[in-house]
Amino acid sequence: MKTLSVLILAVLMLCGCQTKQQPAPVTPEGEVIITGTIKNRDFYPQTEELVLKLPFFRKGQTSYTSSIAEDNTFYFNFRLHAQMCEVSIKPYIEHLYVQPGDSIHLEIDFKDMLNPVITGSGAELNKQITLFTEGWYYRKDYHIWKEYQTQAEFDRLMQQEYEERWKRYEEFVQKHQPTETVKRYIGEILKADYYKALFDELGKIRNYRVEGIDIHSYANKLKEAATLLENQVITEGHFQLAEEMYSYLHMTNERLQANDQTTTLEDVLAPMQETPAMPYLYARGLSLSLYELNDTTYFNQQREKFEEYIQLPYLRSSILKLQQSKKNFQENPKPVSDHILYGRYQDDVKALSFMPYMKPFYDLLDKHRGKIIYIDFWVPWCPPCLAEMKPLKELRQKYKPEDVVFITICNNKNKERIKEVLDTNEMHVPGIHHVMTVDWPNNDEQYKMYNQLNVNSYPYYFIINRKGVIVNYGSMMRPSYPGTAECIDLWLEKEVH
Repeated sequence: MKTLSVLILAVLMLCGCQTKQQPAPVTPEGEVIITGTIKNRDFYPQTEELVLKLPFFRKGQTSYTSSIAEDNTFYFNFRLHAQMCEVSIKPYIEHLYVQPGDSIHLEIDFKDMLNPVITGSGAELNKQITLFTEGWYYRKDYHIWKEYQTQAEFDRLMQQEYEERWKRYEEFVQKHQPTETVKRYIGEILKADYYKALFDELGKIRNYRVEGIDIHSYANKLKEAATLLENQVITEGHFQLAEEMYSYLHMTNERLQANDQTTTLEDVLAPMQETPAMPYLYARGLSLSLYELNDTTYFNQQREKFEEYIQLPYLRSSILKLQQSKKNFQENPKPVSDHILYGRYQDDVKALSFMPYMKPFYDLLDKHRGKIIYIDFWVPWCPPCLAEMKPLKELRQKYKPEDVVFITICNNKNKERIKEVLDTNEMHVPGIHHVMTVDWPNNDEQYKMYNQLNVNSYPYYFIINRKGVIVNYGSMMRPSYPGTAECIDLWLEKEVH
């Protein structure tokens, strides 16, 4: 939340840079087929489909949906451009490992969803890895926060956690005798977890201003971590590691931290130019511009650099799919809007039968239908939310109340605290309507509404046209962002004509 606007600003300011054209790596490619059967389906009779997700950055994952047929079977197929890929079928199978040409069959018991049966090619590979990741041997998260006060203590605790994980790994190898491929893969998981935890902890140290630890002194760890992004094994962990490296590069760039507006993404990523991490880091910047802005303009401007930097077929494929989805949204936002608002229930009439917790939101749309609606989701404890209150009032002044309505929705049960924040920031101005979800019926189920709308961070915004269609959304559509007014102006003009 704290660094989002800075990250996006760096992405948008990216200028051309000279890179060496490198030959595309030779990558195994082939179709993956996953079939399956559901047992005891009547245990969750309302489950009508499964969603398979391919790994990518936290936002912008590629998903495939399969309906569960009347005979309780399902089917996925997709092309894979990697030596090995970790996929998930949420919430039933968190980690499934596939290779090009695999044909895998799954048996998922709704009464015992934690133990799916895997057969077909790839079954033995999944069995061996699962023995490690799902058992006593594997601990993903590092738990050392606030247990150190000096750099020496921090280094000791990180090393201690790392060595403990390798000790468990050795016990696993001794007991189960996995193949060399599995051992190598698990070893990479453990190394990636260490570097992810390291850069994440350094972010906490910076944010909480822990004295006595110089986060810049860990810059040499970047190139060590970069070697883990060298091969063509694709997992969620690879993208999480790249995200943490990307954040570390931003928070240690002196020009960016001094708010130097001439700083470009090229400047920030310069230390990683000749490393295997560069395609991932550059892909991170491009994916942020696409996902956070719901706009392909910047991507189109950087298309030549995309071709130069990103040769890995899996990364190329994922970004191009994201770019196409945003292009489709720009041309016709209604399908995406319907999915956000109504899920698979098509419209609010049918949706209310299955999602009654959405009624307060639907009522807001109905009340102001015929106007452009700008909605701001916020909470009192969020600094960026508070920083946008003055710009919100300024944005309000640009438009006639009969054309654009501004609504803030606060998700907090302390009404006095909400009123205090609104009073302090002088937010009681004509044309801005303040809503507190604590006043809505079924308040205890409002988290379902936030989940349906995908509001999982603050601040978060929606721009809705006169017909009730979401035409832009996300954490970047802030009052202070110039593109917000441009979007409102566009739809005001578009719907006049």
